[in-house]
Amino acid sequence: MFDPFAFNGEPLGNYEVKSIYAITSCQIWGTRNCWSLSAQAGSSEPARTCEVKLEIQGDRKSGYNLVMSPEGFFTADSWHETRQAALETAHELFGVDVKDWTE
Repeated sequence: MFDPFAFNGEPLGNYEVKSIYAITSCQIWGTRNCWSLSAQAGSSEPARTCEVKLEIQGDRKSGYNLVMSPEGFFTADSWHETRQAALETAHELFGVDVKDWTE
């Protein structure tokens, strides 16, 4: 079973951390260059359902980036102090659970 707080079965410590990945599907509003997970007030832009590739990369020293790549749209990211915070944000934004992530 995948443990987001371990690397090669060992607790995270001084190990080089590999990225973890998930894929989900959701509605995206906006244009290729400027997208949102919710409709913007006064906008007539239709929502488009698309696949979103997610990646969490980083380490304890530098922090973690949640990289969000909706198909057909520019990639965005958000920085988090901990891997847990990045996992929680992915769950809040996309409904992705810990079990959905792979190495």
